[in-house]
Amino acid sequence: MKIKLNTESIRYITLFESMTGALVKDCIVSDGKLLFIVREGQAGMAIGRNGANIKNLEKVLKRKIEIIEFSKEPIKFLQNIMRPLDVKNAYISERSDGKKILYFSSSRKNPLLLSKLKKVKFLLSKYFGIDGVSLV
Repeated sequence: MKIKLNTESIRYITLFESMTGALVKDCIVSDGKLLFIVREGQAGMAIGRNGANIKNLEKVLKRKIEIIEFSKEPIKFLQNIMRPLDVKNAYISERSDGKKILYFSSSRKNPLLLSKLKKVKFLLSKYFGIDGVSLV
């Protein structure tokens, strides 16, 4: 899938990559926060020892930073988005009308779950064309 970036996102990505050394797949600006999707295996590098890279970026950009590691597998990407919450029994089903729905359960009912669920729906739709997400 091709990702379109605006000038603002490109500037954030350039700064992020130069400060962390991690490669960024996408940058999403929303509600005064920056969400960076980094390539597989690069989340640790992006975060830095004891979160140093994130702290430095937040100081420089004066915004909250969130990092999610990308995966080519939708279920693994779901698990990365949902961290620190557990994901169990995740599977994708295609309905008779052709829509793809991802079903999963989480062991902990947590206020964080609702905000993560919105992010899951947006990101899985964007990268994998998944039409819906259902928590069972």
